[in-house]
Amino acid sequence: MVIIGTKLIILEISVSCLLFFLTFISIYNINLLSKFKKIVLLPSLFVLTLFISLFMNTFSNFLLIVIMYIFLKEHKKSDYYLLNSIILSLLIEFISSTISSVIASKIYGTNELLWVEILLLSETILILLITFGLIKIGMKDKIRNFQSPSLSIILLYNYAVLLSLMFFIRKFEAYIPLEAGILIFLLVQGIAIIFIFIYEQNRQKESFEKKLMAEQLNNLKEYTTRLDIDQKEMHKFKHDYINIINSLNEIAVSDDNNDLKKSLRDLEVYSAKYFSNISMDNFKDLEYVSNPYIKSLLISKLKLMKSNNIDCYFECKSNIETVNINIFDLIRLLGVSIDNAIESVNEQKNGKIQIILIETDNQLEITIKNTVNKIPSVSQFKEYGFSTKKDHSGIGMVNVQDIKKKYRNLLVYYNTINNWFCIQMVITNQGDKK
Repeated sequence: MVIIGTKLIILEISVSCLLFFLTFISIYNINLLSKFKKIVLLPSLFVLTLFISLFMNTFSNFLLIVIMYIFLKEHKKSDYYLLNSIILSLLIEFISSTISSVIASKIYGTNELLWVEILLLSETILILLITFGLIKIGMKDKIRNFQSPSLSIILLYNYAVLLSLMFFIRKFEAYIPLEAGILIFLLVQGIAIIFIFIYEQNRQKESFEKKLMAEQLNNLKEYTTRLDIDQKEMHKFKHDYINIINSLNEIAVSDDNNDLKKSLRDLEVYSAKYFSNISMDNFKDLEYVSNPYIKSLLISKLKLMKSNNIDCYFECKSNIETVNINIFDLIRLLGVSIDNAIESVNEQKNGKIQIILIETDNQLEITIKNTVNKIPSVSQFKEYGFSTKKDHSGIGMVNVQDIKKKYRNLLVYYNTINNWFCIQMVITNQGDKK
């Protein structure tokens, strides 16, 4: 290890602190901070960082993390974006500094100033490369969207391990024998962080999608409740309206008022079209669907088909309230199956869709049928990426198969006959998850 003078140590530490803050500013969006924090607190924290680095041991950086987080946090709730940015910046600076020390020790010669120059130049280049790479792959946005303490724990763990490793290396002055080991360890740690980050990001994404789906279904449930009330009011109004029109027709006939007769006929034609557009009379069986989530989905899909002028037949003669599988999985099954039917029928001139729900004491049977132009073999529907629709991935059918594997009491059948494709789902009241 090179023994360098006090002035060069101060220079090295000052530049390292500056590089740390520049890295932090590159990763964290400081526009989220108030004007006071940007102008006053950040420079003050830089001075504090310099003081800690000069007069305290390396492990005091954990105190720096706490102080920066407390003073820069804008809201009372946890800010994992800020915390992760601080730790990651320290980690990048530390890794760059360690690798630079190894590089400088190989080529420094006997000139202390040259050693420091090589060290700082290497560290600056490494930090720029790492930071640029992280920005290039959109790491700033990924960290910002990562609202979980797991990444903070991972980063803190890796930082603590690296600090401990360097502490023992310096204590026993085993720099040269462990140089290769240091580089390999840093590489392994970096790869581990990347894989853990990807895993946690995918897990959080899945959790977010489930939460979003639950919120959407709750919103749809509220909409359905309001729609039910409006629908009942509309039926009452329609009944009263027809009675009033009939009364006026009788008056027009008795008074032999031709102008009134003509006006009433025109009004009947107009109102018939209006009631036809807004009414769900063709789907009266929806009143038997008591489960709010199933009913909400069916209303949204049936109204979509009606707006697309798709000939659809819906039937449900038994009360459907509970199902023996997770309701969100059933909603996914229905949503995927009906969406596939709608997309297929949209490509046809006279396409038709049938949705039939039958519940008995032992099971719930759901049948979704749609006309098709070309009938493939049933086995093809289970293949990944297959679709009857042009330029369509066909992944929806695979999702159906994936959900099916979760339940012993869920049976899914495919059938094609006379230009109709049929998917039939049977949920028995016995059994549970596999």
